[in-house]
Amino acid sequence: MILGITGGIGNGKSTVLKILQEQYHFAVFEADRIAHELMMPGNKIFDSIVEAFGTEILNPDGVIDRMRFGAIVFSDASKLERLNQMVHPSVIDEISCRIHQLRQEQPDTNFVIEAALLIESGCYKICDRLWYIDTRPEIRRERLKRYRGYTDEKIQQVIANQLKKEEFLKYADDVIDNSFSIEETAAQIEKKLVLSGNLC
Repeated sequence: MILGITGGIGNGKSTVLKILQEQYHFAVFEADRIAHELMMPGNKIFDSIVEAFGTEILNPDGVIDRMRFGAIVFSDASKLERLNQMVHPSVIDEISCRIHQLRQEQPDTNFVIEAALLIESGCYKICDRLWYIDTRPEIRRERLKRYRGYTDEKIQQVIANQLKKEEFLKYADDVIDNSFSIEETAAQIEKKLVLSGNLC
């Protein structure tokens, strides 16, 4: 099975990933991490990005300055769209390739792909099932303040730029409510895996 998990910032996707990896031995693919790998010099899309956005996005050592680059693309919707059109297909291809390779070596492996933009990127299309990780708004805000140091204004800004819960639910096969303890989240995961016939 290829399981996709998504949800807004602060909803606890990393908690669900950890449970799937440690308790059920899912092979984990984090789309953001893979995108960062592909944007390093010598990898697939580095040259295309530098050609499109200029050498001013580079550090002196020739690596993309993520803070400077982020400030450029996130302040201009057309530039962000251009970057996404370059990055998303490459990330999906890379994940598909890695899954194919692992399946050759370990045919019984289950896979999980985590991405905040799983739906927007089209990556959900390669998944067999999609889980939406949900959390009560007040808990989500508390986590973002405590663990990321976000202000109320920053939280509002980030959430406003992500899909609304209703949009996520249009695509999701299941919902994991991560508002409670890790044990309760783990129990929900076990139940979903049993019902889908994919308990390892």
